[in-house]
Amino acid sequence: MSSGSEEGIPSDRHASVGGGSASNTRDAGQCPRREVAEQISLLDESYTAAPEADRTVSTKLAELVARARKETRLTNVVQYVDEELLRLAFQSLRKQAAPGVDGLSYEEYAAGLDENLWDLYRRLKSGRYRAPVIRRVYIPKANGKRRALGLTTIEDRVVQKAVAWVLSAVFDQDFLDCSHGFRPNRSPHTALHRLREGMMQHWARYVVEVDVVNYFGAVSWAWLRKFVRHRVNDGGLIRLLNKWLKAGVMENGVVSLTTEGVPQGGPVSPVLSNIYLHYALDLWFERRFKKTCRGYAELTRFADDFVATFRHRADAVRFRQEMEERLAAFGLQIAPEKTALLRFDGTLLFGEGRPAIKPATFTFLGFTHYLRKSRSGPVNIERKPSVKARERFIRKVGTWLKANKHLNVWEQQEHLAKALNGYIQYFGLRLCCTSLYGVRQRVRQLWRKALMRRSQRAHRHCDWTSLNTKAWFQLPTPRVTHAWV
Repeated sequence: MSSGSEEGIPSDRHASVGGGSASNTRDAGQCPRREVAEQISLLDESYTAAPEADRTVSTKLAELVARARKETRLTNVVQYVDEELLRLAFQSLRKQAAPGVDGLSYEEYAAGLDENLWDLYRRLKSGRYRAPVIRRVYIPKANGKRRALGLTTIEDRVVQKAVAWVLSAVFDQDFLDCSHGFRPNRSPHTALHRLREGMMQHWARYVVEVDVVNYFGAVSWAWLRKFVRHRVNDGGLIRLLNKWLKAGVMENGVVSLTTEGVPQGGPVSPVLSNIYLHYALDLWFERRFKKTCRGYAELTRFADDFVATFRHRADAVRFRQEMEERLAAFGLQIAPEKTALLRFDGTLLFGEGRPAIKPATFTFLGFTHYLRKSRSGPVNIERKPSVKARERFIRKVGTWLKANKHLNVWEQQEHLAKALNGYIQYFGLRLCCTSLYGVRQRVRQLWRKALMRRSQRAHRHCDWTSLNTKAWFQLPTPRVTHAWV
């Protein structure tokens, strides 16, 4: 059956605005609930769960926040990691998380929770706590390579989560507006909003997109300790940090020790990565480099993923060179093949006929950014889910369908609807619905093929006309979920 017999794709012009769109950027900065989908995994599997604190935790750490705003350097912050905070940290963990080297699951640890947390708190308070070895696993990447992730124990995740909240309460008072990763009231969408608004308002014509090679594995321990001590001079917390850094990694039963890098996969890793790049990159750009630029210059960063935009080419060329030197001073290297200076100039679209030089495109946080001239004349910055992001999602759906083609059709529908809702929740920006309808249709095609493989009878009853009338074959309709971005 041809695609014309399948489902029509409405225009973005008529897409409904829904999904609980926020009325302002502050409200919208809150990430969607993880029950819908792991939105960060749609961008890159390397991102771990953000250490965002709920209201209960924020209230408990309000005193620490007040201290951080008044005092230049704090001491004795590890006292906030008490039994109550550890309990809140445990409750915030994912129940389906894979166990560490001890093999202990979430449910098994919860069976004796009171006793376990009390014993854990006593060991932390007395300094007897020992960080466990990290179990290394690999997940596939889009380019065929594998990315290493570290899985620690449930108990260690509790401690890391609590410490991540404490560090966030302190350092979030210092982080700059250009930093959006794993912070309260911030999200990938606030980064995308700030990037587009700044470029539209100041007509930025040049973009430098940067890729840092093995960022989490290249972080210098010496520099990281200096950065943490610059704000938190707490011996107990530094000793705990050292235990995590020196814990070692187990792979195929063999434990190896490292001399650099932070354990990617633990709850404390995103906070440490923000601290490192805050001093290594953000402060340098905002307080030194930006002041020497002739015109508009802006940095937008989410974790280790960042782009810089400029009005003048000379500033962009200079940033490309000096940024590489600056990161190298802190042990970080960029990938030359993935780092580029792009001419993102809307003036190229003016004139008769097709432009001799087309404006470049760039990808940031899963979205391909490109320029389009409207019929009325103005040039707009538009975005759509990148090919890489779409193909990654389709592959995941196809893999799941192959492994679960025996399930009841209603169970399949529940899983696919949940996955597609999560995808739409993240990628549902203005003018993205056409791409989302395409992704939805490809999911339906994969599902139909899986149904046809069940039996010869199923093959005969899986024509599009019949399937479209089935209640269990219906999937979520793409919609604009973030109209403000």
